[in-house]
Amino acid sequence: MYFEEFVANVMSLVKECPKDWRKGQSVFNIVDSKYGVARDVQFVDRIDCFYNDEQIESFLQAAYKRLK
Repeated sequence: MYFEEFVANVMSLVKECPKDWRKGQSVFNIVDSKYGVARDVQFVDRIDCFYNDEQIESFLQAAYKRLK
């Protein structure tokens, strides 16, 4: 899977998340449940889009790197 496919897959699932979740919270939870690398990105790489939507792109890049 290419990075673009990974991002497209995650972002396509964002619209299925509860409406009261922020976008970063949705991205984090999707990556956590589907790929299982969100906590490593959050705690080891110190990139946390759960609380900061501005880190979504960096978070997705780090998550993809961990998947590879």
